[in-house]
Amino acid sequence: MKTLRKRALTVAVTALVAGVMSAPAHAYVMASSVVEMTNFQIKDSAGAVLDYATDFTSLTFTSSADQSAALTGYATLDNNSTNAPIDFAPICLGAACNPILPNNSFPHLAAPPASGNYVAADQQEFGAPIANLPGFGLGATVASGSYVGLDTGLEVAGSANSNNNLNSSFIFATNNSQALTFTFDVDAYLQVAVSAFPSETFPAFATASYQMDFSIRNLSTNKVVWTYAPDLFNNGVKTLSLNAPLPQAVESIEQTGVVVSFASGLTPVLNAGTLYQLSARIQTNADAARVPEPAVLSLLGLGLGLLGLGAARRSRKA
Repeated sequence: MKTLRKRALTVAVTALVAGVMSAPAHAYVMASSVVEMTNFQIKDSAGAVLDYATDFTSLTFTSSADQSAALTGYATLDNNSTNAPIDFAPICLGAACNPILPNNSFPHLAAPPASGNYVAADQQEFGAPIANLPGFGLGATVASGSYVGLDTGLEVAGSANSNNNLNSSFIFATNNSQALTFTFDVDAYLQVAVSAFPSETFPAFATASYQMDFSIRNLSTNKVVWTYAPDLFNNGVKTLSLNAPLPQAVESIEQTGVVVSFASGLTPVLNAGTLYQLSARIQTNADAARVPEPAVLSLLGLGLGLLGLGAARRSRKA
């Protein structure tokens, strides 16, 4: 009889846990953020591209970048570098990652996510915004993509996040006092998606964001004399976010749709011979998570408690 009770307890707990694990699929969530800036050039007030050989008395350039990808159940991946030009290979976690992200492809993904949970990131930098910089062609390109997706599988919890961050710095002094302007082209894409499951009382969420900004600091006074943060979608949106449960599946997208040209407008006049620091930053982030429902947590706790109780009884009898 005691053996039968032990077996019955084990079968009951196994059935309980199996019932939890075979619960209906949960909401899928996904997010992606892509910014591709091409043909970045720095020009004088007459519209001529600055020339390394003729326009500067001093110029040094540094660049640093990092990217990371994290997914529940996997070791975090990351890359970092301070050696320009920077071209990271994609970092990918999860069963569905590799097919979606060939190197330097920066795709615009759409819902639903690929089957299987994934997180991915890619980044590329090459070229220079001024002419005749040794080792660099004219026209800088910086591309950054961050992607996450949690599908409707049976797992009740999960989270993923991806980020790319690039910082470039020019310290320079020009031959002549002059104002400058920045021109570049951009293809940008923000996307978040969440499917609806009314039975979920704890939300899943997806968030995608970008940041792009430029600044010039006068190094003799240590004061910022100019800043510029382009509005890539011409509507002030830099972050998209969705939460579930929702009455229906929702996908939200902001995109330039085509390559869009930007011009910063003129900076203040920069004094000849004075050292200035130009800083440029581009960042993309994607984040998504799905949390377990209270009822599922309670059932799992009950199942583990029953197993523990059975083990304790056996230990005492032993």
